[in-house]
Amino acid sequence: MNDTKLCPDTGIAAASRSHYMAGNATIDAARQLKDAMRKPDGTYRTYDEMKAEGIPTKYVGLHTLTNTGCKGNDPNTGVGDPTPAYMYAIFLGEVDVDPSTGKTKVLSMVSVSDVGVIANRLAVDGQAYGGMSHTIGFALSEHYEDPTKDISIKACGIPEIEDIPDKLESVYVENPRPDGPFGSSGCSEAYQSSGHMAIINAIHDATGVRIYDLPATPQKVKAGMEALAQGKSLKPEKYFLGSDLYDELEKIEDNPV
Repeated sequence: MNDTKLCPDTGIAAASRSHYMAGNATIDAARQLKDAMRKPDGTYRTYDEMKAEGIPTKYVGLHTLTNTGCKGNDPNTGVGDPTPAYMYAIFLGEVDVDPSTGKTKVLSMVSVSDVGVIANRLAVDGQAYGGMSHTIGFALSEHYEDPTKDISIKACGIPEIEDIPDKLESVYVENPRPDGPFGSSGCSEAYQSSGHMAIINAIHDATGVRIYDLPATPQKVKAGMEALAQGKSLKPEKYFLGSDLYDELEKIEDNPV
């Protein structure tokens, strides 16, 4: 994190953010090095040749994204665009629910995503398949409520290999990001964004049971099916999550900055 006392919060230096923010600077440094290595005949100098000729071998790349594709939020309308690039993803989940126990098995998952131009397909595949596997855990098994018990990967319900279907597919729609490195964007967050809800919706499609509290354990799914059979609903009472968006917009309009 940067020093928020001295400059605005720019978020953590995570992988997707660092890739987008520092990628063009890396490209600039690489281009400088490549230009220095290039000989008049178009071939390239070796490291030893560069040292012998006194040519620097270290270069610093620079690139600024200040005000690139960003607009701060208008304090009087709440409208703005503080992020220079986005990732987009949708998910399809296929499940099998055992009606006698409520246990859910994921049979297949498909993601369709736009994370800009993909340069390293293997790296993005790893993020996609890892992210989808993680969302299966979000949906069916992961829990972190008790710090005295949830102290290991197994204890927290991280899915194991038998919980992940063999049929995982990642489809890419590549739309170049104008300011991204070689047209790319970040990717990892996209694949953890909503795959779990595809599974929860699949459970609803299979059984009619709507799970409101993750994970969808067999006990919760079974209880939901029993409630449906009795004509009951397990929908929780509405609770306060904060003031309504439109209430806040009216408050902003009535109290302009």
